Amino acid sequence: MITHEPSDGSVPIVAGESVADIYVDGNDHEVATIAATDLGDDIERVTGRRPAVTDSLAELSETAVIVGTIGRSAGVERCLQASDVDAAALTDERESFVVGTVDDPLPSLESCVLIAGSDRRGTAYGAYELSKRIGVSPWYWWADVPTPDRETLYATEDLERAGPPSVRYRGVFVNDEDFGFREWAQQTHDPATPDGIGPETYERLFELLLRLKANTIWPAMHEGTKSFYRCAGNREAAERYGIVVGTSHCEPMHRNNVDEWDRETDGEWNYATNAERIREYWTDRVAEVAGQENLFTVGMRGIHDSGMPGGDTLEERVDLLQRVIDDQREILDEHHESPVETVPQLFCPYKETLELYRNGLEVPEDVCLVWPDDNFGYLRRLPTGEERARSGGHGVYYHLSYWGRPHDHQWLCSVPPALTREELHRAYRRGVDTLWMANVGDLKPAEKETEYFFELAWDVDGVAERSATDWLAEWAAREFDPAHADEIADVLAEYYRLALARKPEHVGWNAVYPNTEKNEPTFSAVDHGDEARRRLEAYERIDEAAAAIREELPEKYRTAFFHLVEYQIRCARAMNEGALEAMRSRLYAGQGRTSAAAYADRSRAALDRIDAATERYNASSNGKWRGMMSASPRDLPVFDPPATGRVTDDQGPTLEVAVEGTAAVAGTGPRTRRLPTIVQGVDRPRFVDCYNRGGGTIEWTATAADDWIDLERTSGTFETDERLWVGVEWDAAPDSRTTGRIRIAGAGRELEVAVPIRPRERPTAGGVDGDSEPGPKRTPVFVESNGRVAIEADHPTTVRQAETRWEPVDGLSRTTGTAMAGRAIDGPRVDADAIRERAARLEYDFEADAGAVRVEVQLLPTHAPTESTPHRYAVAIDGAAPTVVDFDANGGEHDPQWQRNVLRSSVRSTTDHELDRGGRHTLSLYAMDPSVVVDRAVIYTDDDARRSYLGPRETRDRRLE
Repeated sequence: MITHEPSDGSVPIVAGESVADIYVDGNDHEVATIAATDLGDDIERVTGRRPAVTDSLAELSETAVIVGTIGRSAGVERCLQASDVDAAALTDERESFVVGTVDDPLPSLESCVLIAGSDRRGTAYGAYELSKRIGVSPWYWWADVPTPDRETLYATEDLERAGPPSVRYRGVFVNDEDFGFREWAQQTHDPATPDGIGPETYERLFELLLRLKANTIWPAMHEGTKSFYRCAGNREAAERYGIVVGTSHCEPMHRNNVDEWDRETDGEWNYATNAERIREYWTDRVAEVAGQENLFTVGMRGIHDSGMPGGDTLEERVDLLQRVIDDQREILDEHHESPVETVPQLFCPYKETLELYRNGLEVPEDVCLVWPDDNFGYLRRLPTGEERARSGGHGVYYHLSYWGRPHDHQWLCSVPPALTREELHRAYRRGVDTLWMANVGDLKPAEKETEYFFELAWDVDGVAERSATDWLAEWAAREFDPAHADEIADVLAEYYRLALARKPEHVGWNAVYPNTEKNEPTFSAVDHGDEARRRLEAYERIDEAAAAIREELPEKYRTAFFHLVEYQIRCARAMNEGALEAMRSRLYAGQGRTSAAAYADRSRAALDRIDAATERYNASSNGKWRGMMSASPRDLPVFDPPATGRVTDDQGPTLEVAVEGTAAVAGTGPRTRRLPTIVQGVDRPRFVDCYNRGGGTIEWTATAADDWIDLERTSGTFETDERLWVGVEWDAAPDSRTTGRIRIAGAGRELEVAVPIRPRERPTAGGVDGDSEPGPKRTPVFVESNGRVAIEADHPTTVRQAETRWEPVDGLSRTTGTAMAGRAIDGPRVDADAIRERAARLEYDFEADAGAVRVEVQLLPTHAPTESTPHRYAVAIDGAAPTVVDFDANGGEHDPQWQRNVLRSSVRSTTDHELDRGGRHTLSLYAMDPSVVVDRAVIYTDDDARRSYLGPRETRDRRLE
């Protein structure tokens, strides 16, 4: 749409001394003038040249930008007559626009850039789209993204049309604003409104929503925030900007009960005992706002996200809520000129109201049913086939930020865009296209996730076609520098992967309501190559990569980069380091390691880095964001310094050894130090920790008794500890199982470590023993190692598609980054008696001995679309009949299993099987129902095989790669 050199048919916007005027009709909607004026500001930001904004066609000459709404703008009507735009077709669509060039639209104009909207928001979207094309980010103000410097701007010859949006109402809920958004607004951005969030703040937010092609707001509503309607100017600002105002699931009829209901003067908030006063309260607000474009929430809950009072039995509560809705409809009907069936309304069956809906509550057909997620990004419920026929349609209430059980995630937004895409695309395919509402908390630092949410809402199918990583690269190219876009996308993809495994706010392994003490993290510091250390090293890599990218960016981009990328990564790393290094200090203190103190200090230093990063965040842009970011939201226990361990023994240097897989307390470990078996082609080197239980320096040597043992080092000195990696030179190793020895000497002691190995012949790429199906070439092969066969879902030996499908989804695995999802999103379901014929299957060839095995499948905690619908996969080994597993755990926020699932982003489902022979076998996973997402599988051949947080590393024979 925009170039910087003239071309055939292009229209100069800024060229040399020439700057095109911007025309907007004075009779157009007010938001058209706002958007046209902002476009002028944006052109000046990019070029330094300011266009004149005029409502007079007579003042225009040579070139101009014509902005307006069809039917409300004389200039637009003249341009349409000279263009090929089908004005009638455009007018019939909501929130749509065209942007393009028109020749000779007026006698005084040689050409113009036309921005024509089908309605007021369509016009605004068109103007802001041109702003984005010239290089102004939607986040130019909210994240201080700088604009490029250009001397010329030309609009290319063409017409682009956009709209209508996929979803009718697309909005944000500013929620849980206590420690960020409100404090910043009241103390920094708009101190003239000390007890509320006023129009100066909301106008900034409304402009952002229009730049993101959104249209709806649920205002902030926590205790201490004055009601949106009680702050002078808020209501009028929404009308000027064309923003639809609604209220959350617990604020019926545009009333903020936390702020506006006074128990002393109004009485009890109970419709069973105080209906007359509550009706008056609702009626007053409806009468006040009925002339504006609104979304009315109907129904009733407690004052603040609590259960509706009144009614002793379920039947009584259903009857009471039915009465509430019926009375609310009468109020709406009385105060609107149009019938109540045409007044936009919604009902959100959230928490306890879902039970009432299930048990007979009749919600009028024209009311939009808004289905909430489970507060962690997984949709609990979607409309049934019968419900999809409702004239009011359906919506989703989706959390990018959450305050509540089992634990908040309000701080560092880490909901993966890939999860948002999968869940919301699934909802859209089931007819959920009336309202999408995102709980964004304080908005910052959820900028990326919010924009992705709105891009999906605007064009669901188009955006869902691309991977989340591709989208992140496009976003980074726009915000910063195309040269670094892929690097930034990769860094963010890894950030989301690590947080999918465990969010930074959840590394205390504790809960809220009530706040509980922190527990021991379950990332293992002794198993699987030191799982905890590998996690910290992954965070270290992306933190250092982000810092390196920042240094290569021009100075003007660095504040925005810190807000949008670096702060989240740095603080996520520090939270994990604070928890896991404290855990290590306690473990090492128990083993008597002198080094325990060093890890305790690292834990404390990590938390200090959070404070420093937060201070930098708030002080950036000359203090513009002071108060926006907190280093410890709600001062939850997870943000407290964790307990650490230290060793106080004053003895001299004392050598001790701990091997991988051993966490014994000092003096209680096995007398024979033995590494886990190293399997050829599968296992990586194992580690041996040499450590000091006293003070002073230890000179150490390591000697391999067998020439096939590969030692990373054979001597050195240390004061606290030294990690020695042990590998195998397989060309020199025996052909059968054996055990080698390492002798480690120092400080007057000599200790021995056993090194068991299992050589294997190079596997072939053929089929499974007894497999009669010709099939494609079959690789890879997974191998039993130390009692387990570990499989990443995206490494199948082969995929056999059927009526259902398995497809890789980038960005949804806690380990490799890619999981396998059952498709189609709203596709067929497979009966248990037709699994082999109709269900797609993932096949994984593995080798193991005969005997009993347990298969653990790790899946994302997605839910079935309705209460009556199963959520299943099936599993089989070799020719055995498939075992069907329904793994949904959708028991509500008090369900312990659901709580475990969402905190670890994983369901662990197990089945028992029997291997009738040793050798090669095939594990098959069948896609029976849509939206089943498999992350990995582990086949346990030994009940004593140690568990860890993520499970064992993949035991694939890498020699076939």
